[in-house]
Amino acid sequence: METIQILLLTIVALMGIPAGFILRYFTMEEMKPGRKWFRMIAMVSLVIILGLIVTGEDLPLYYTVFSFIFFICVVPLIKK
Repeated sequence: METIQILLLTIVALMGIPAGFILRYFTMEEMKPGRKWFRMIAMVSLVIILGLIVTGEDLPLYYTVFSFIFFICVVPLIKK
């Protein structure tokens, strides 16, 4: 059962990529003012991820992996 949950989580997470591009297409005028908030949310997410790893919280490995994949996908967007 856990494998099905991981697969569904992966599918839902990957559906966010095209949804983000669609949103960006329809809200181009809001991209520039929102960049500041996007950067802040990404940095806070990284701090939380690293904090959970450092404190040794008993998290399943796939949560950590998905968190780092999220951050790897977001970092290139922060620099633009």
